[in-house]
Amino acid sequence: MERFAVIGLGRFGSRLAANLSEAGAEVIAVDLDRRIVEEMRDRVALAIAMDATDEQALRIQGVDQVDVAVVGIGQNFEANALTTVLLKSLDVRKVVSRAANRMQAAILTRVGADAVVNPEDESADRWANLLLSPFIVEHVELAEGYGLVQMPVPPAWVGKRLHELNLRHEHRINIVAIKRPVASPTSTGEDAYDEHVVDLPMPQSSLSERDILIVAGHDVDLRRIPQA
Repeated sequence: MERFAVIGLGRFGSRLAANLSEAGAEVIAVDLDRRIVEEMRDRVALAIAMDATDEQALRIQGVDQVDVAVVGIGQNFEANALTTVLLKSLDVRKVVSRAANRMQAAILTRVGADAVVNPEDESADRWANLLLSPFIVEHVELAEGYGLVQMPVPPAWVGKRLHELNLRHEHRINIVAIKRPVASPTSTGEDAYDEHVVDLPMPQSSLSERDILIVAGHDVDLRRIPQA
């Protein structure tokens, strides 16, 4: 089970922490406001009222041991940036930080953020899916709890035909299209690759290592797609 820390429990952070927790992840939720922390206490594994710019406090509460930390502090950019730097210095594998504009995004990237999110442009629901399923390239919500994702072909599926995989029965998902690179020669003699889309692939369609799959299904089933 992956462990997450969500620091800053405003509208975005609270929703993200709750979504991750409801999906079965272990979540540490952090905020300075004790009232907000109390409201989250029954929704996550651990809710803590503390200053996230305090390195010792982060260590004591085990935030340095999480797989992914999301810095959702929205009102204090200085605290946001400092927390991002501290988390990277603590060797947290992936740090996602919130930015209100392009300038903040550029600064956060420069100080070490692995990814930057603007809640005005991107929903907490989408980020919950991307964090829980890092193999997914993109997630589009079609209805509540049901999505369309782009993802690489799992190694175990390479060379297999769709009817052999029986994905609808085995995983309750449907492949609705396949993006496939097609080589074409150039004047230099080197191959260039154009993207060819196979709409509504047939049962006898086989999958290759370079393919990108467009898959539809319930979010819980999409997250269970085997990647080994």
